[in-house]
Amino acid sequence: MHLLSLESITKSYPETPVFDGVSLGISRGDRIGVIGRNGSGKSTLLRIVAGIEEPDDGRIVRAKGLRIAVLDQNPEFPSEATVADVVGDDREAIAMADRLGLVDPSVRVGSLSGGQRKRLALAVALSTDGDILILDEPTNHLDVDSIDWLEDHLAGRAEALLLVTHDRYLLDRVVNRVVEVHALGLHIHHGSYQRYLETRTTREEHEAAVEHRRRQRLRTELEWLRRSPKARTSKSRARIKRVDELMSIERREPRDPLDIDLPSRRIGSKVVHLHNVGKRYGDRWVLRGVTHKLQPDARIGIVGPNGSGKTTLLRLIAGHIEPDEGKVTIGSTIHIGRYGQDPRPIPPATRLIHAVREQAETTRLASGITVSAMQLLERFQFPPDVQKAAVGDLSGGERRRLELLLTLMEAPNLLLLDEPTNDLDLDTLEALEEYLDAWPGALVVASHDRYFLDRVCADLWSIEPDGTLRHHPGGWTAYRAARRRRNADAADRPKRPPKPARRPTKLTYNDRRQLDLLPGRIANLEVRRDELNEAIADAGADHRRIAELSSELDAVLRDLDAAETRWLELAELAERLG
Repeated sequence: MHLLSLESITKSYPETPVFDGVSLGISRGDRIGVIGRNGSGKSTLLRIVAGIEEPDDGRIVRAKGLRIAVLDQNPEFPSEATVADVVGDDREAIAMADRLGLVDPSVRVGSLSGGQRKRLALAVALSTDGDILILDEPTNHLDVDSIDWLEDHLAGRAEALLLVTHDRYLLDRVVNRVVEVHALGLHIHHGSYQRYLETRTTREEHEAAVEHRRRQRLRTELEWLRRSPKARTSKSRARIKRVDELMSIERREPRDPLDIDLPSRRIGSKVVHLHNVGKRYGDRWVLRGVTHKLQPDARIGIVGPNGSGKTTLLRLIAGHIEPDEGKVTIGSTIHIGRYGQDPRPIPPATRLIHAVREQAETTRLASGITVSAMQLLERFQFPPDVQKAAVGDLSGGERRRLELLLTLMEAPNLLLLDEPTNDLDLDTLEALEEYLDAWPGALVVASHDRYFLDRVCADLWSIEPDGTLRHHPGGWTAYRAARRRRNADAADRPKRPPKPARRPTKLTYNDRRQLDLLPGRIANLEVRRDELNEAIADAGADHRRIAELSSELDAVLRDLDAAETRWLELAELAERLG
């Protein structure tokens, strides 16, 4: 029995049809992933199922007493309410909010960032009892560790799930049906997301073959009618009827692929050098002791919890902010393209075609051909009728696609991407990944998209709690496996009982000797740390060498941390004892 059924649903906005007679049933045990291009109607489908929006026509049948928990794409709360007011005294909601990084329940919602409000709404949705859980882009504004946790959490839940996400690992792990929103309709695939990918190509090839045969038959029939006698014999009437039938066959619109063919500038041997770079906000050092040489073929991903400093590091590399210690030098041939979370300052009334023409009337592509601004927009899936629309009227995904185009039109040779997968549909992501495969410049990306990190990054930097960077060869999967091994090793170490505290009256001989020798040891360790960072930067694609150097660097950093901690303890003790 269905929990909820959509029957012949039609929905339109002014001058924008969304659905034309679509049907969908949701039963217990269904775990449905909804995919489709930006603006195709994914969020509208979820809002209709949730009862937030009403269809223009058709019928919705809900089981008696049906309970639905919803995470909307743009959640709203009273700005004067606190986090505690929103989650109430529900222990599970409080725990969810804490797990998602909302640790201060007294903070007012109006002072939260957009990402924090989304996490608050996610905590409320996940802690609400229901028969159907509806989540619209739940991974946006979560760090990779939180997404890992969310994936495990959703995999273990019992209620029906209706999910819009661009996280391909999440889709493949938790869904058993994929609903593709395309051309005013729904196309339903049974099985995992991986199974959907396998069957979609076969289906599209079949549809193309059917359409090719239809066009051939139609051409033959029209040619016969053109040459046949004017008299309306029974045979000619039958041929006319056949032409009408062929012309009236409902055709599934073919998807025009996103075509990214934009050039890059020549890149020199010197890209960006970071020399013992540190950045702090107030008394908190976000980054400390960062030393690295970016190579011309770098493919680096940055990971870390929200607020750990990923965006700060990208802004330092770009030269948009100055370090509080150390130095950043940028090569003379480097032209930086930054595609970030903050939208470009384009006046909302600007038409798309004008926004592109302001940058270039014509563009020479990497393939050698020259295209107009209008043709370039069409390659980025903005048809002529959309090109006259105002930038302010675009959906979030369409705006992001336009900004990606404007960034790549600048022909950068160093790309800095800050959460590039937010609001991009899966087809656009796949096209971007293929483009980056052959792109000749250097790339540094901060992303929560685990598949994207695996697909495009050869190395990861993790920002540690003390503000240092740790290097990890490979993408997200290699990083996660190495981290789990370290955590397992730490858990297996025997825990020694603490020694009883004693109050010293003076420094011992060994304490005084350590206090004298530790500054020299710390200096030597700092020199070796910098040498290892330089060696890792110079190792290029030699992953075995990088792994050896990284292992030694980890040991040096541990020794350095222990030495600095011990020196501070002894210095404080010496000052206290006089």
